[in-house]
Amino acid sequence: MADEQFLGEILVRRGLLSDERLRPLLGGPRDRGLIETLVLQNVVDAADIARAFAAECELPFVARVEADAVPPALAGKLPITYAKARKVLVVAESDAQVDIVCADPFDTVTLDDVRAMFGKPVSVSVASAENVVEAINRVYERKEGGGGELESDGGSGEEELQDILDSDDDAPIIRWVNGLFAQGVKERASDIHIEPEEKEVLVRYRIDGELYVAKRANKQFMSSIVARVKIMAGLNIAEKRLPQDGRISLKIAGKSIDVRVSTIPTSRGFERIVMRILLKTNVLLDLTDLGFSARDYALMDSLIVRPDGIILVTGPTGSGKTTTLYACLNKINRPNLNILTAEDPVEYEIGGIHQVHVQPKIGLTFANALRAFLRQDPDVIMVGEIRDKETAEIAIHASLTGHLVLSTIHTNDAAGAVTRLVEMEIEPFLVRSSVIGILAQRLVRMLCKECKEAYTPSHFELRQLGIDAERVAWRKARKLSPRYMVPGVPYEPAAPAEGKPLIFYRAKGCEACLDTGYTGRRGIYELLMIEDAVGSLILKSSDAQTLKRTAVDQGMDTLRDDGARKVLEGLTTVEEVLAATQEDVAVE
Repeated sequence: MADEQFLGEILVRRGLLSDERLRPLLGGPRDRGLIETLVLQNVVDAADIARAFAAECELPFVARVEADAVPPALAGKLPITYAKARKVLVVAESDAQVDIVCADPFDTVTLDDVRAMFGKPVSVSVASAENVVEAINRVYERKEGGGGELESDGGSGEEELQDILDSDDDAPIIRWVNGLFAQGVKERASDIHIEPEEKEVLVRYRIDGELYVAKRANKQFMSSIVARVKIMAGLNIAEKRLPQDGRISLKIAGKSIDVRVSTIPTSRGFERIVMRILLKTNVLLDLTDLGFSARDYALMDSLIVRPDGIILVTGPTGSGKTTTLYACLNKINRPNLNILTAEDPVEYEIGGIHQVHVQPKIGLTFANALRAFLRQDPDVIMVGEIRDKETAEIAIHASLTGHLVLSTIHTNDAAGAVTRLVEMEIEPFLVRSSVIGILAQRLVRMLCKECKEAYTPSHFELRQLGIDAERVAWRKARKLSPRYMVPGVPYEPAAPAEGKPLIFYRAKGCEACLDTGYTGRRGIYELLMIEDAVGSLILKSSDAQTLKRTAVDQGMDTLRDDGARKVLEGLTTVEEVLAATQEDVAVE
């Protein structure tokens, strides 16, 4: 908005306000802006203010905006929250320009935003603020298809979104940004990075965990690109010094897409943008789709139907922990259970489950959300992450008072989660009595079925994966703990099939996989069941390596063991498994 003293002086010069009346308003406390205060106090008529501003700028004055003549899809290219906040309405568009009506023609930031988004000159008319807001409400109420190709207003539903592939926009920046999303979804990208370089704008896609250069643009377009993305995400375009976070909802090729947007300032003078693409089909999977071995699937299935206890999922950022938790909740979600979640952020809303987005800045932490949950008569609680002693203590209290709690924790392996809780000053006997299972996981890339290449592995590769003859014999000779045995599901350790030629596969690359050799990712898992032998070690505060060695003795498969199984099945490569399990060492 323009400077209030400047606007006041225009009204004085135009004879609408005396200097004596203006001075107290500029110096005294006010709950509202100067113009709004003048109108509410009946000092100056709103239409007279707009007429004065139009005359000052030599622009047309509009006594009444004809809302019925404004195409809703065109107006909707500005999110309604942005349009109302800036009191600006897009009313028409031609090949040469875009026409807008606004209340403040001196708000050059907003005019620049609209110019950058449409990629063409802006023709401005002026109306009263009241008239503009009324027209905005009437136009947006008539919207069909979400008001444009990428409507991001928080109140819009999926059915209101127009597919961006159906968009006929001619504005180069809009078309270019739309292309980023369309190409990203087509190539299965999980993230889009827009990065300012010295002489160009660089766009990189993260596909199956790896970053690839996807597009380049002249550096002169960086400001326009950033403005377009920020408007879509409902962010403050004028704020370029601080990080910002937002969300965009859109539809591409019939798929509903949710995009998390993060911006940060850089030393190059431009902001860097990272956008996380979230597809429901990728996050809301069934437990059967996660890639568990038959035994580990049966064990997980038995854990998530327990009436109480804590199930922990551990692994680094980006290892699929949230996907696993969602799959568990989907599996048990039914009307007779009250399921509550505390997440940061809520990635997808699930019908029948009540989800809370924690916001530490206003005091809504994981711990505070958990406390509130216990007064909501829950059966199952999911907390996004156990980060501190307070959250851990409340989660343990919840589990010991008859609730099933699912959460994540950051450690390298399953045994490390136990020692992490003890390091948080949780008493070992509380860990032993509350935690019922810990799942460590990683993601490995899956080989492209169209071009994967068969070969005979070396003995060195077999030893690296732990499927050499000596180690396989040791595994088969183990006496499994009852907690690792499932009736009707025989345990088969990862081992080459007897009497069959041993064949591994490696990546090659073809058009189907964009010459990477891989398509998609799948989890490898390490499920630690808290049984008697491990439980007694927890009470003694034993180190993670001792816990892991004992768990393997009792029947646990390590991350590398499960990875080896997927190599033997021809799903992934030795290199992928070794890279994902560098911390996993032999414990026999």
